[in-house]
Amino acid sequence: MMLILAIVLAIILALIAAMLLIPVDIAFRLFKEEPLTQLCISFGFLMGIASGRIDFSTDKREFRLRVLGVTLLRREFEKRKEKPREEKPTDWKKIVVNANELYAAGKDLIVALTKNISIKRLGGKVTVGLSDPSRTGMLTGFLYAGSGIAKAFLPETSLEIEPSFEKEQMDADIELRLSLPLFKTIIPFIRFFSRTRKIF
Repeated sequence: MMLILAIVLAIILALIAAMLLIPVDIAFRLFKEEPLTQLCISFGFLMGIASGRIDFSTDKREFRLRVLGVTLLRREFEKRKEKPREEKPTDWKKIVVNANELYAAGKDLIVALTKNISIKRLGGKVTVGLSDPSRTGMLTGFLYAGSGIAKAFLPETSLEIEPSFEKEQMDADIELRLSLPLFKTIIPFIRFFSRTRKIF
């Protein structure tokens, strides 16, 4: 019995170590067409063996967890009814007094995360149309220039800009894929929470 528990514990520790060492793949996809807007956040651990997905749309909000292609958990988020709070109210005076420390801790955390994040892909299609065709042309040119600048810094960028001179619209299907080694985020998060725990 002890041998089985030791084997199970070793497997769990090996999986945790692998999850920390193998970068997690994170993808953000923003889709908007006419009134329908949807944001999908998906993530994959252990090179996609375990993956999850959160969908936010005008119709529903859903969380889905998949392992080896099989959906293990699927849950829709419902709007919660507000209940009277019995918790201690937020001490805003304390937060304002420590605003500089909170800003510095947050800035250090963001800098540490952005240093370790690598962008794998930025692409998609944007359709823009304003009420005036000349303004549509100017906006399209501005977006083309912006995508060119982004491509100079990120060769993985592949944005398609499509003007709409017939009607006023702003539709998009944009996807951003990131890769982040989790073990490199442990120390920045520990530093952030140790610096801010007295504030909150």
